[in-house]
Amino acid sequence: MPAAPSAGSGETRRRATGRPSLVASVAAAVALAAAAAGCGTATHSAYGGLPSFLPRTTVPVDRVVTADTAHPQLAVQGVGVDVDLPGGRTLATAAGPAVPPFVAPPPPAVTATFTVTLARTAGTVPIRIGDFSLSDQLGRLVHPSLVAGESAPPAVAPVGSTVSFQITAVLPTGEGTLHWAPAGGQPVVTWDFVVEND
Repeated sequence: MPAAPSAGSGETRRRATGRPSLVASVAAAVALAAAAAGCGTATHSAYGGLPSFLPRTTVPVDRVVTADTAHPQLAVQGVGVDVDLPGGRTLATAAGPAVPPFVAPPPPAVTATFTVTLARTAGTVPIRIGDFSLSDQLGRLVHPSLVAGESAPPAVAPVGSTVSFQITAVLPTGEGTLHWAPAGGQPVVTWDFVVEND
C-alpha cells in the first residue's frame, strides 16, 4: 500500500504551481500601499493641492482679453472678448452651437446655431453677417446665414446697450472655429467649439 504524501510534498506542489501564499500576498499589498502613500505626501503640499513639480503661473485668471487687428485672440465659446476696432469697441461673445435633438443613426452633419452677443459698445461697431465665417476640423470654410425667421440685427451695434442675434450653418460633427472679422481682412477674434450630436 503506497504511503500518504508528506506535508513537504504538498508544499513542493504549491511552490511548483507558482501561487503565492496568503502571507506573501498580504505583505506585498501593505508594501505597495505604503509606497503609494509616500509618493503622495512627497509631491503634494496638501490634500487636493497641485503637485510641487508643476510650474507656477503669474497670469491672472478670469480676465477679459482684448482683441484688435494687430492682436487677434482665440477664445472658447461662451467667453467674452473685448474687441477694439478703429471706430469703436464692444464686448463680443459667441455661444453654441445648439443642435437638433439626437436621432439614430446620428447624421454626419447637423444644423448648428450660434448666438452672438455684443455688449457695452462704444463708438461705431458694424454688424454684418458676412463678417462671420466657420471652419470645420478639416479646415473647410463655411459662411453662416441668419437663422430663418429672425429679424436682422442693426447695421451698427447700439451704443451702451446689448444686441444678440443667431447665425447658423450645416456642419460636420467634431471641432470647429467661429471667426469674426468686423474690420475686414483677417479675423479679430475666433471662438473654438465642438459640434456633438450624441
